[in-house]
Amino acid sequence: MNIAIDIDDTLTESFDYFQPYVAEYFGASVEELRERNISYCNLPEPWKQDELGFCKTYYDRIVADTPFKADAKWGVEQLKAMGHRIVIITGRNTSFYTDPYKTTAEELEKGKIPYDKLICTLDKGKACIEEGIGLLIDDLPGNCRAAASMGIPAILFESKANRDEEAEFPRVKTWAEAVEAVRNVK
Repeated sequence: MNIAIDIDDTLTESFDYFQPYVAEYFGASVEELRERNISYCNLPEPWKQDELGFCKTYYDRIVADTPFKADAKWGVEQLKAMGHRIVIITGRNTSFYTDPYKTTAEELEKGKIPYDKLICTLDKGKACIEEGIGLLIDDLPGNCRAAASMGIPAILFESKANRDEEAEFPRVKTWAEAVEAVRNVK
């Protein structure tokens, strides 16, 4: 099966890693962001107006060093060993990065994540259809819903940004759980 996998907060620990940069850019304390459960992906409405400025200031220089989940490499290797084709589909484009593909490929190389194809796009649903994806693993319920609306099952990787959000998808917290959930996809 062709499996699409997201990067931020699915393969990586982006939420915590980005908090100090969010604090610096928006003039907040990291403690305040932790208390309010805020990071790059769920900025308060007044800050969203300058989200692009934040991205342009930091993404090119910090994203490639984002730490991976402890079992991410192992999990993707397990899926590959099961015979699955891995397509990394990440919501990155030139609005946020000088060269999203280059930065992302460097990040995946640093994490030693095996994959068959890398796609940088905000339209993950369309990319899933074009690649013949049979399953999406992502941390954003909206991306999972977009895939499901096209008949593609999804697994929701739990993150700090989505932990309180209701979702109709199998929810996993580790790559061991994700591998097991893939085995159970019909």
